[in-house]
Amino acid sequence: MEVVVGGKINEMALLDEGSEIVVIRRDLWEETGHGVNKERKMVMETANGGKEAMAGCAEYLKIEVGGIQTYAHAFIVPHAPFRLLLGRPWQRNVRLQRNERPDGGVDVTVHDP
Repeated sequence: MEVVVGGKINEMALLDEGSEIVVIRRDLWEETGHGVNKERKMVMETANGGKEAMAGCAEYLKIEVGGIQTYAHAFIVPHAPFRLLLGRPWQRNVRLQRNERPDGGVDVTVHDP
């Protein structure tokens, strides 16, 4: 899903219904210039069973989609195969709806929180 991160960076975000958090890769977080709360740390279990230590949390990170401004607490990881992962907290906040099309595509609708 195409989003604007931090009010200035166009990015393709990954939607992950199985993730309980929002995750941003360190390089993208650095590009935003957004602050970090280093007191909020955790270890994320990856899809392949590994563990990844978080470097802190970019609290109230602005994520815009389709002209709708939203905010998320995004946990920062040094390495990931994605730059931004929007997990269930963000999806619930925008009441995300998916519509699977017969051609295999997916239509996504978000609502202004």
